[in-house]
Amino acid sequence: YENVWNEAAFSAENTVAVHIRRIREKIEINPKEPKYLKVVWGIGYKVEKI
Repeated sequence: YENVWNEAAFSAENTVAVHIRRIREKIEINPKEPKYLKVVWGIGYKVEKI
């Protein structure tokens, strides 16, 4: 990135959380209470059977 754009790469700590939220908004009926894309604390995320 730095070689191409001549500036430091930007990375935010919440990048994954933002993508997960956007996916949930597309696939979940109620994204605040997900049924399909769930957090597995200490491991990551899992997709439940639809």
